[in-house]
Amino acid sequence: MRQTALVGRVMLLVAALPLAAFIAACGGGGAEKVDAEKWVDALCEAAADFDKARDNTGAAFEEVDLTDTKGAKEAYAGAIGEQKDVQKDFRAAFDKIGEPDIKGGDKVVKAFEEQFKENDAKTDEVGDLVAGIDNDDDFVEEFLKIIDNLEEPDFRGRLEKVANDYPDVDEIIDLIEKDPDCTRVIFSEEEAATVDPEPSPTRTTSSGPAVTTNEKWVAGICTSLTGWVADLESANTALQSKIDDAASAEDLKKLLVAFLKDGQAETVNLRREITALKKPDVKDGDAIHKIFVDATVDLVKVFDNLVGEAERLDASSLAKVTEDLDRFVDGVDGAFDEVAQSFDALDQYDPQGLDELFQTRPECQGL
Repeated sequence: MRQTALVGRVMLLVAALPLAAFIAACGGGGAEKVDAEKWVDALCEAAADFDKARDNTGAAFEEVDLTDTKGAKEAYAGAIGEQKDVQKDFRAAFDKIGEPDIKGGDKVVKAFEEQFKENDAKTDEVGDLVAGIDNDDDFVEEFLKIIDNLEEPDFRGRLEKVANDYPDVDEIIDLIEKDPDCTRVIFSEEEAATVDPEPSPTRTTSSGPAVTTNEKWVAGICTSLTGWVADLESANTALQSKIDDAASAEDLKKLLVAFLKDGQAETVNLRREITALKKPDVKDGDAIHKIFVDATVDLVKVFDNLVGEAERLDASSLAKVTEDLDRFVDGVDGAFDEVAQSFDALDQYDPQGLDELFQTRPECQGL
């Protein structure tokens, strides 16, 4: 039953995406330090897999009649969708390679992050421009105009700027350039990758109770977050067991609304707990704490909106609820992406050891 699958997907999205947002905000728990040569080997292996997968995308676009502008636009939109899926797979591989063990290794990862975001925005821009081609225009002519006006990305230049401050980064550039195929994907291809890295952590746990203000703040953040996620997962598990027994579209709607209301209540509790924490004792402690508090406020708003939208779903028929759920599922992802983006503001502040505490406090290990 497709409606059942959609409801299940909504629940899993709601349970999983906020966790990803907070983990990204906390630095992912810290990246594993990897020998520079091994790091580049892993990067190039992931790039090769990405390049091979990318070659298999867009088959429908290659075979389309380009004199049919409307059909060509639709085929290109499908090709971009496939491309983004391949990019997500590359991101998953990138997440696992850690951080090169050199001075400025974290800045290398940051440079990738910045370039990937730029490429992602450019991919979306091209998609929008192609979609905007008039159906009466010559598709090939208009498409080539769009491509000709694209500015080639300069990721090599971005890394070289990092190397100006951290000379060890030259080693990373040299190692990439030893592999021509890797160089083509990482440095020369506009579609190289659109990922927002969240490196996989290797943690060494600190021992003892939280004593300092900063330890208590980090422990409080992680304890509240872990409890919140566990509550969402429990609610999700309970409702998943009921989905298959839903007898009608209205029953499915009620299950979804009930789940979201549970999430709404738990998120209000999360906001209350994090707001009550004493700010960290660092230079920008007020601002850092406010970013976390504001994020929980935004999460409450997200759940408020999701509950309202779920209550407005048209469950007069299976066809109607399917149509509405399709749109609803698409909106869930975007809602939590907006919350995650609010954590970008943390980049302007010196964590002064808070990042290390997120890596080592036992309360954070479950993340």
